[in-house]
Amino acid sequence: MIHKHHIIPKHMGGSDDPSNLISLTVEEHAEEHKKLWEKYGHWQDKIAWKTLSGQISVQEARLSMLKENNPMYRPDVLEKMSGDNHWSKKPGKTHNIFKQNPMHDPEIVKKMSGDNHWSKRQGSIHNAKINHPKGSSKKITIFGKTYESLKTACDTLNMDVRKVKKLGQIIPKEKGNQ
Repeated sequence: MIHKHHIIPKHMGGSDDPSNLISLTVEEHAEEHKKLWEKYGHWQDKIAWKTLSGQISVQEARLSMLKENNPMYRPDVLEKMSGDNHWSKKPGKTHNIFKQNPMHDPEIVKKMSGDNHWSKRQGSIHNAKINHPKGSSKKITIFGKTYESLKTACDTLNMDVRKVKKLGQIIPKEKGNQ
């Protein structure tokens, strides 16, 4: 089988001009890319040599090209981003928001957990949807019947809050009964 080989490879600025092309056997073509790789050290020639000589498959060559084209695999980039050079290791850098999150402070976590959690406090209405929907301290009239709270109406009529609010008329609290 005869291959066309670029004397000056395209990755080094060579063209498809006939004066830049020569016909070689597969083995000769592989050997030319090996020589170019040894002389200039370009990864493209190494992959071409290994593929043409049967050392790697076409699929492995494609993966190698993807890897070589990815700057995250370049040694200079890897060095900048690893060890003590990594941004997370630099003093004074605040890239990690969780380090600053007050919810990670053990004292605050203790204050907000167990019996201190807002849902455990006595006498407070927090409008949690599961236990008492928003506006649950207000009376509501539906079909002529008055319910003590939105929650009571929802439970009695077996409806969700939106439907109860649409059907009913909320009675505002009196100034003396707040």
